[in-house]
Amino acid sequence: MRFVQIEMIPAGKALVDIDKMTHAVAQDEGARLFLGANHIDVPHTLAELENVLAGRERGDDGQESRAGFGVR
Repeated sequence: MRFVQIEMIPAGKALVDIDKMTHAVAQDEGARLFLGANHIDVPHTLAELENVLAGRERGDDGQESRAGFGVR
């Protein structure tokens, strides 16, 4: 299982098993994630969601991408 912490609507956080995520649908300013028969609404666009799931910063546009590795 691979878990990631994601911001939820209304304000809160959820630990999501990304292996159970079947798909995501864009909604207004965020997205709806489908986890089997359940779903959660998140304030991430699909592009931001892709970054979060890949371990990058939410707003990473690729210019400073380090694939989840920080610089010390």
